[in-house]
Amino acid sequence: MVTIGNTTLPGVETTVESSRSVSVGLGSAGRALFVGDGDVFGGSAESNRIYEVRTPTRARMYFGNESPLTIAVIDALREGAFPVYACATRKESIESEDVTTETGTLAQAPLSENAADTVFTVDSSELTTIVVFGELNSDDVGAGEVHVNPVTGEYALDTAPATTGSADYYSLEYGEAFDVVVEDSAPYDFVAVLSEHEDTVVSAVDAVTEMQNNYRFGIVLAGVTPYLSDINAYSTSFDSSRLQLVYPSRNSRGDTIIGSYAGMRAAIGISVSPIRRRLASQNDLIASLSTEEQEFLYSERVNPIADEAGGSRVIEDITTVSETNENESEMRQGISRLIVDAVTDIVQSNADNFIGELHTQAARNALQSSIKSELKDLMSLNVVIAYTVSVDKEDSMTASVDVGVETTKPLRNIVATVTAGDVN
Repeated sequence: MVTIGNTTLPGVETTVESSRSVSVGLGSAGRALFVGDGDVFGGSAESNRIYEVRTPTRARMYFGNESPLTIAVIDALREGAFPVYACATRKESIESEDVTTETGTLAQAPLSENAADTVFTVDSSELTTIVVFGELNSDDVGAGEVHVNPVTGEYALDTAPATTGSADYYSLEYGEAFDVVVEDSAPYDFVAVLSEHEDTVVSAVDAVTEMQNNYRFGIVLAGVTPYLSDINAYSTSFDSSRLQLVYPSRNSRGDTIIGSYAGMRAAIGISVSPIRRRLASQNDLIASLSTEEQEFLYSERVNPIADEAGGSRVIEDITTVSETNENESEMRQGISRLIVDAVTDIVQSNADNFIGELHTQAARNALQSSIKSELKDLMSLNVVIAYTVSVDKEDSMTASVDVGVETTKPLRNIVATVTAGDVN
């Protein structure tokens, strides 16, 4: 149960509950915001500022030609999102961090994904940086090279430094960007995070949770990790209807597919479930999942992405809500979370218009009619099956509004029987 607002000052206090007898669905096309690694040196954008992007040309102008943020925004536009919003993280320069071992982890991950932004100097020689999103193994590192995973900060040398070793790199300051998103007044249905670093995803969920206190509702979309060497060893640490995880979240080139995923989600709105939808802009992922692996990821509340020639296919639409999370038990589907938010926004915006009116039966009737009118619009989208609205007098200066909605669930399975024999 979540309570938004209070009754200390004039306004609307809204309580969002999860009930097994009341479920939820979604509405119109959504707004997607991307936060990630943009080329603020080669592009015209300022870090920690949100830009509206309507064309690929504008994305390249703002965030550079080939930055992860540029690629994600263009993928989103190709999937039908329009416009797209994006914020480039600030890059903090880290200089001369000690490197003493053959393998290790840099302290300030995530890093810039541009290999040129990370420089290792070992025994007075500058090494060639190679970005790797899979497993790092010193045996695979050639002489004069260093392999670096920019998401985790892990690195591998071909041999440990004999005398001295250091690393200069740019750390991505996601926390500052999320502060900007929280302070911004615009609503975003999806906040897409381009780094899979766990601390970054935690910060994104915290930001979206804080946003809901101002009736700005959204879901974080993020990847689990760039690459899972042992899928069956993975365990989800998150438990929130405000987060949807996907795997794989990268294609074979190492580019994030979160842009395509969030773009598709924003384009279809709330009247269509993303289950079994294709990502036309992605068809060669970093990993190909077996049926058993897809089932395991689903059990860990991760949305599997199937690697298919006709376009990668989204298999599920689950949030990270666990079986024991009774407060959000009816929001295990992403579309359910979105519809709850849509209904909550309808109730709040209509109720807020009546604050300051004289507290009469006529005013309460007008508020009830106003809410019903907008819920009827949701019903016309076939996402709401039925609804109830009651507005009653609680005391001389307070009215209570009770809204219940029943929504259409996605068609997740079909059980077919084919019988051979005589047909009557």
